[in-house]
Amino acid sequence: MKLFNKFRFKMIEGKRLKNYLIYGLGEIVLVVIGIMLALAMNNWKEEQSDQKELDRIITVIAKDLEGDLSETKEVISGSKLDQELTVKMLYNPKFKDSIRGCEDCRYILARVAIPNYNSNGYNLLSNFNKDVKTNSKKVDSIVKFYSAYKREAFEVRHNIILEEIVDNMKYLRDNFDWFSEWFISGKCNDGCLDYFTGQDYMNRLTYYEAIYFDDYLYGVEQYQKDLKAMLRYLKS
Repeated sequence: MKLFNKFRFKMIEGKRLKNYLIYGLGEIVLVVIGIMLALAMNNWKEEQSDQKELDRIITVIAKDLEGDLSETKEVISGSKLDQELTVKMLYNPKFKDSIRGCEDCRYILARVAIPNYNSNGYNLLSNFNKDVKTNSKKVDSIVKFYSAYKREAFEVRHNIILEEIVDNMKYLRDNFDWFSEWFISGKCNDGCLDYFTGQDYMNRLTYYEAIYFDDYLYGVEQYQKDLKAMLRYLKS
């Protein structure tokens, strides 16, 4: 009887050990599952946070591009009169007799409309290194757009135009005694009128037409068209 009880005790003890092992294993599995769920939830929250930040950056970029669009409109409209006058002065023989009385004709090489493009949003995007960025079609389109219209290239062309304007003003300052009166009060004596109707001014105007109206302004107009398309896409 004692032997039977002893044997029975060992069986019960073995079952308890087995149950304890199963229970312990179950606890470990639950802990692992809990950790995995917590990690998954944390990753999901991070992805949501990253996506919100990316959306915010894209919104900033859209505002930058809207500002660029406004700048291009001002440049194009602000250059319209000077472009029309330049074409008349260079290519319309009938207009030559009117040049002496055309006050605006004398200021074409003394004023210029240069846009101020913004790239704050794109700089934010460049510094945003998250996985959600690599899976965004909008980001791909934005990167391609800014690669096609690099801000450094704009700066170079802006400087070329501004340098030409400054060089022309310096030329007038250093070579003509009527410069001060003309620049300050707009009065243009016979010597002044002779210059603005002469070949030297026409030569400078021809060069300016090539670098500003034919090249630079044409580029601004193309940029404006692509800006409108890009903004439509970002807002879609």
